[in-house]
Amino acid sequence: MGLSRIASLVAPVLAVFTTVSLGGCMQHHEAKVQSALLPPPGTTPVQHTGKLWVELGNATWENQCRSPQGQRLLCFDGVRRAAFGALERSLWTSFPEVALRDGDVPQTGDYVLTLDVTLDALPPDAEGPGWSAQAAGGFRLSRDGKVLHEERLGSRSRAAFPYGSALGVGAGEVVAAFAVHVAEVLGAVAEDRPLPRAPLPAVVAEVLTPPANGAAPASAPTPQPALPPSEPSVPTAPSESAPVAASALLSR
Repeated sequence: MGLSRIASLVAPVLAVFTTVSLGGCMQHHEAKVQSALLPPPGTTPVQHTGKLWVELGNATWENQCRSPQGQRLLCFDGVRRAAFGALERSLWTSFPEVALRDGDVPQTGDYVLTLDVTLDALPPDAEGPGWSAQAAGGFRLSRDGKVLHEERLGSRSRAAFPYGSALGVGAGEVVAAFAVHVAEVLGAVAEDRPLPRAPLPAVVAEVLTPPANGAAPASAPTPQPALPPSEPSVPTAPSESAPVAASALLSR
């Protein structure tokens, strides 16, 4: 589904969105946003040198409640938790540290990622026989007050869920999709303040554990060809090359 269609579906929902206060013994569905498996990065991301602060915007409420088409109230629970968790798992390969911003003041050179995620439930349609979760929002990446990249986002899960708590799985899918996309984009942003590379010393290693599948099966010794009579075997002096130095290093 293209973003243009997603935007057309999201706009009416956001226009009629109202805050619902839960109190008393009101009956409602609770859809806890689930963590979804994230695919490995498709390409090697750029190694950034600044810490990344994640700032969840005002539209990213922890609990988001909807009642689509007169259905019983449905509340997506744990949206902020799931969004930050997915971002943290997606961005660690590109940034030295990923932290949730909560009144913290970024230092010079730190990155700030502002993300908005609004969830909704969509009824069965041509996409599939079940309900689906939909996410709308966007993100902005800045550094020292300068905006480096900004996008509007939309995503829709599989249309394969019954209405109710099962939609928490679909919500986890779209939240994870947002996180993976953001990680791919940020992983391609050039680092204009790279740290100088310091060479590390060489490491001498000796394998001490046996092979994982056990010792190699014993086999008959391979016959060695006899030396020609004209070329007698001459003992050689012990080598004083790198293996001896390595052995001495390991024995210390």
